[in-house]
Amino acid sequence: MPAQVRKQQINEVSYGTIKVYPKRVSNIHKKKKKKNPLVRLLRFLVSSAFLATFAYVFAPHLYSQYFEPLVLNHLVNRNLKINVSPYVSPHLNYLSNSELFGQNLLVPSSDISTGVVSIVVGGELTTTKTMLESLFNKYPKLHPSVYVWEYSSAKEVNIEADKKVSSASIIKLPVLFELFRKIDRSESDGSNQTTLSKKLLYNELNKTSGSGKLQYMPLNRYLTVDYLAKIMITQSDNSATNMLIEEAGGMAAFNSSMRSLGMSGITLQNRLPDLEGTNKITARQIATLLYNLDNPKFLSQKSKITIKEYMANVENRSLLQAGLPPEAILIHKTGDIGKMLGDAGIVYAQNGRKYIVVILVERPHNDYSARDLIQEASKIIYKNINSGVDIY
Repeated sequence: MPAQVRKQQINEVSYGTIKVYPKRVSNIHKKKKKKNPLVRLLRFLVSSAFLATFAYVFAPHLYSQYFEPLVLNHLVNRNLKINVSPYVSPHLNYLSNSELFGQNLLVPSSDISTGVVSIVVGGELTTTKTMLESLFNKYPKLHPSVYVWEYSSAKEVNIEADKKVSSASIIKLPVLFELFRKIDRSESDGSNQTTLSKKLLYNELNKTSGSGKLQYMPLNRYLTVDYLAKIMITQSDNSATNMLIEEAGGMAAFNSSMRSLGMSGITLQNRLPDLEGTNKITARQIATLLYNLDNPKFLSQKSKITIKEYMANVENRSLLQAGLPPEAILIHKTGDIGKMLGDAGIVYAQNGRKYIVVILVERPHNDYSARDLIQEASKIIYKNINSGVDIY
């Protein structure tokens, strides 16, 4: 049999009447067609642009939100407990209204006791409001939010008081109140979980920049809650604030508590110093917290006295205090970042009258005219209330 015929029979496969012949080897090794270099360059540029966009936009968020807390913190400090609940159930960060052992919970509103009393308003301090509005017209680049409430008449001044603005360091007031509410609960249930004498470790993890002297002190030392709370208010210390936020339950628990108190305008989104101004407050709700300093269902008498002592010794006296006469007494907390300057407190006038005042001024970056506005507004408010204008 000829060799050519024998080779055909070997390679031939029969399926009934259909014959299938394998492809020739020469077809397999066909030369690939070269791609256009312009197309290759275009694909390279598109891929590079995508990777650069991902690295610039998404990578920092993924690093700070997931990689750093879940991996790096665990490697640096193996004693840290990783909480995966914010990633498994992220909706609880903004829907929760209560907490238990540091975990956010969603419970029926009827089960929550707020203990907060709303400010009762008996009228308006009309002349004072008119004078303040006239003053603000002289500062067209500034946007003030103001709330004033006088105790004996229950009259108010409300100028954009419900507008959410950046809190700066005034957020430290609600942090302080939340801390002392936890102290009161610890004492009442006998657990003593949080007390003024409790010592917290100050280390590299809670050291931060901005205001306050704690950042320059030696690390790895224990400091009492009382000391940290004092410098948080008197020196506006950011490192102490971040430590006390964690001691009070963390940012999510803080926001949950504020919502349960009816203070949804007060929110913590970032650790201090928060120069971007993502933490928010409203003038009216800060005033409401100050109003509840005298509410025994909100704070114990012991806590009230300690808080007032802190607030009476604030070192920054360049805002509300600068507009008051020497005989007036002010307990307060200031706030200062590039986009907002503010002061909030309670003034005890010479004639025995008493009023709450909160002035928050949104401004162009570090515009120092905001300081002048607050000083002048403080003078107007004190003069009118002390003299009885609008009171009767």
